[in-house]
Amino acid sequence: MKTKIVLIGAGSASFSLALLRDAILSEGLQGSCMTLVDIDEKRLDVAYKLAARYARAANADIQFDKTMDRVEGMKGADFVICAVKIGGYEGLEAERAIAESRGYYRGVGDRVSCYYGGIGAYHQFRFVLDLGHDMEKICPDAWLVQTANPVFEGTNLVTRYTSIKAVGVCHGHWGYKRLARRLGLDPEAVTAHMAGFNHCIYLTHFYHQGKDAYPLIDEWIENEAEAYWASAEYNRPGTPWKVEQMSPGAVDAYRLYGLFPIGDAVRAASPWWHHSDLEAKQKWYGTDGGFDSEIGWNLYLSQKPKIQIELEGLADDESVDLVQRLPLEKSGEQHITFIDAVLNDRETLLQLNIPNSGAINGIPDDVFVEVPTLVNRRGPQAVHVGELPPLLMQHVIIPRWMRMEIIMHAFTQRDRRSLVLWLAEDPRTQSYEQARDLVDELLAQDWNKDADEHYK
Repeated sequence: MKTKIVLIGAGSASFSLALLRDAILSEGLQGSCMTLVDIDEKRLDVAYKLAARYARAANADIQFDKTMDRVEGMKGADFVICAVKIGGYEGLEAERAIAESRGYYRGVGDRVSCYYGGIGAYHQFRFVLDLGHDMEKICPDAWLVQTANPVFEGTNLVTRYTSIKAVGVCHGHWGYKRLARRLGLDPEAVTAHMAGFNHCIYLTHFYHQGKDAYPLIDEWIENEAEAYWASAEYNRPGTPWKVEQMSPGAVDAYRLYGLFPIGDAVRAASPWWHHSDLEAKQKWYGTDGGFDSEIGWNLYLSQKPKIQIELEGLADDESVDLVQRLPLEKSGEQHITFIDAVLNDRETLLQLNIPNSGAINGIPDDVFVEVPTLVNRRGPQAVHVGELPPLLMQHVIIPRWMRMEIIMHAFTQRDRRSLVLWLAEDPRTQSYEQARDLVDELLAQDWNKDADEHYK
């Protein structure tokens, strides 16, 4: 039997091609089948055309097919990759504007702009739970590889309320390479371990050529940070995602909590006063105010249609040499590497979101953590982390865990009051009534009709 990998949400052609390149370069996946699934027929066709042409050009023994029927596509699946974002960005941006009109700069929820995907993450939760139930019926032994946000909540939800196996995959941990390069180190000569929750991970071990490299971070902060923050490189507009990892905000969080934040944690788990307004964001995260500011986020949104148009052009123009335009290089994503490791017993160390099972002290075994993970045919096994610094646990890790539990309780118990109380704890909230009225207004929007009926 051929190994079958299903990509749900394949209409994101650039992401699909990244996984395709990884599959082509994985000897253990030759002879497999990849099924692309999306409800947007045009985007699905673009992804399929590019995937099939790329495979032919690279002489890869991988079969591709496509379908708009999720249930049909998952028949016989061994692995299901979920990259679905329900509703796109239009509703999310409208909700942000409503929240801002009521005093919540940049909207409510996590400080990563698209993290929850709308009030209470209802639409994302509904989809991943439905997907899990479908998998129980159609492919109960398959692995769900969850990559759509919110990964933290999504993996906990689907494994608590269905019987399927799941891992969460993100690429934010590669931020340690930016850190290493800023210190003048070759990232390939660095060993880095990170631990926490998705979008909330911290550098627990940092070694260069076998020696503890954390002192090099301290030396850089003491001797070079101010000059870097004053440089044209740091203050160049249009590149917020390139400078955040070594920003004043990252260093401030390190000083406050005891470990250096990596990737999205620089913004998502940073103190609220870093994000009170654009001026504060610019102080802590550079000229553009970071990826999640109105400047940085709009840069990101403006690029997405351009990328899609370019991919549509490539799909329609068969004279283009895709391998020349998109070289055969691994993407850095972990999805295919995880599949290869499980399928072929190719023992590999990855950074994954899996049940804690004692990895981080003080976190229940069934709560998903993002930690170094050894993967082979037996599946993922967490590398033991142990204790995290007390201030990090008390002021970041435990509150983030509790926020996940609150959001999940609100969804599973259909509890509108839980959403209001969650919002009432936001430092920008002046009264219970302010939080209640905002939740009611957000749920009253046309695109939230089902959510309004769900949350009683």
